[in-house]
Amino acid sequence: MTKNATTIREPETVMVNTHSVSCDGGGGADGHPKVFMDMGQADEVSCKYCGKRFAIKS
Repeated sequence: MTKNATTIREPETVMVNTHSVSCDGGGGADGHPKVFMDMGQADEVSCKYCGKRFAIKS
């Protein structure tokens, strides 16, 4: 019996200049509903659908 190897990728991190961001999972048929996120006082936020991270440029 053999097991199929699966590769788990880390979520993409996008460097941004603003604390307000949006994510649509890449758009098109493979995406997800567009969500808008505000980091507030934090330096990073993650999309609740795909896990993509958005971080403030230092």
